[in-house]
Amino acid sequence: MSEGTPAGTITRLDPQVNNENRVSVFIDDEFAFGVHEDLVVRHGLTVGTALTAEDVREIEADEQYVEAKQAALDYLAHKPRTETEVRRKLKRNDAPAFVIDDVVARLYELEYLDDEAYAHDYAHNRFSSKKYGPVRIRRELKERGIDRHLADAAVDTLFEDEDATAAAWEHAESRWPRLADEDDPRRRRQKMYRYLRRRGFTSETIRPILDELEREGGRSPV
Repeated sequence: MSEGTPAGTITRLDPQVNNENRVSVFIDDEFAFGVHEDLVVRHGLTVGTALTAEDVREIEADEQYVEAKQAALDYLAHKPRTETEVRRKLKRNDAPAFVIDDVVARLYELEYLDDEAYAHDYAHNRFSSKKYGPVRIRRELKERGIDRHLADAAVDTLFEDEDATAAAWEHAESRWPRLADEDDPRRRRQKMYRYLRRRGFTSETIRPILDELEREGGRSPV
């Protein structure tokens, strides 16, 4: 539809060839707009129905909602998403702000969106698969639009059960031998430090590990 969609009387309703869920609406024998079949029923669209300009605007708003909701569901079908990611997706699709708000509210009602559960699952999966530290996991959650308090809670909960220091040692023992060609001990330490920081560990965790690596030749204390 467009702002120039005319008011008038519906003279034809034809199923669309390329999309069986949509119907072409003809007003005064001229194609006016396409609409989802559910909206044909909802708005009581039949041949002979007279539509005012306000009627057309309401149908257009509902059509935008249906399209945005379907786009969101398709987006969520591949993997869980955050509210912010869904909003970004719909904005890229040029959905109006009021439509995005309505779609997001409905997705929460349907329990397709749950940022708190997403944060906990994401934190667990990133640690399990990559052994990333708390700093990186927290940052990644925030980049995905998770509220700071939810991100902090998810990371804190994760590391109540998981040992960040042990994970850092796994990375360190794998990486340290690869830096053996570095003749300058200070540069070797710096490279190891930056490597562990990129994986999300704090300076407080990293420094004792570096000290031990230098003393013991790379083996973690057991």
